[in-house]
Amino acid sequence: MMLTSENLIKKPPITVKLGTRVIDAVKIMYNNNIGSVVIVDEKGMPVGIFTERDLMRAIACNKDLNDSVEKLGTYGKLITVKRNSPIGEVAEKMVKNNIRHVVVVDCEGKLVGVISMRDIINEEHVLNFLIKSVTEWEGGTD
Repeated sequence: MMLTSENLIKKPPITVKLGTRVIDAVKIMYNNNIGSVVIVDEKGMPVGIFTERDLMRAIACNKDLNDSVEKLGTYGKLITVKRNSPIGEVAEKMVKNNIRHVVVVDCEGKLVGVISMRDIINEEHVLNFLIKSVTEWEGGTD
């Protein structure tokens, strides 16, 4: 069975509407123990993402946390994968774009979920592969 992006989604996506204050988004992230929220438009379509990294950047640059999430997060150039994308494609997009979260959408662009780098690393098949690789490397297969 091929692992797809949909198999990696661990929980329903948490969203915030355009115009939501960063401080409110951060409280939502904290209360849900998550590293990102998806920014949606008035129709519920994903248009951006706000992440822990965005929060760190905002604080480091002395930005106003009362600004809207789309002002301080990723907005307009959202990187997505389809729900049936293979896990390799998901990981490749994350590495290529230097991101830790990717938004999963259906064929109509509707939000399905969010995959974090942690979701990929915690996937049992990936974990077993990594353990096997490290064990072989440490033991030396010469």
